[in-house]
Amino acid sequence: MRVRYSKAGTGFVLRLEQGDDILKTLRRFAEAKRIKAGFFEGIGSLYQAKLGHYDFQDTKTYKYETFQEDLEILSLSGNVSIMNHKALPHAHATLGRRDFSVLGGHLEEESFANMVEVNLTKLPGKLEKAKDNDIGLNLMQLSSKF
Repeated sequence: MRVRYSKAGTGFVLRLEQGDDILKTLRRFAEAKRIKAGFFEGIGSLYQAKLGHYDFQDTKTYKYETFQEDLEILSLSGNVSIMNHKALPHAHATLGRRDFSVLGGHLEEESFANMVEVNLTKLPGKLEKAKDNDIGLNLMQLSSKF
């Protein structure tokens, strides 16, 4: 992991370098800093993005597609929680192509940075996820209802 970072308020600002896998880097960083709850946002550029779209209707699985081209990160947002005692970053991205068209979806591992800057805000306590069998996704386990 070659990530550079600075402490900033209740969290960190990170700079990922050429070749860093976005989610793997965020997971390793969260584990190293013992972050069990947080939210992040970022900007930058990827040379490969693996995006997914979840099929709620039929298969209850993700369909993935990999894009190997320079892509501007127009929006990167997500959260860090824990599942099975390990950090679990979850991210969505909106990406711009050279022709100014846009791609977006669930960002998966094997998405590699040209250069990415991330603001990771640490929350107190922990957010835990567990598999929801009805929906088929790992969901936050929250204690209160509104």
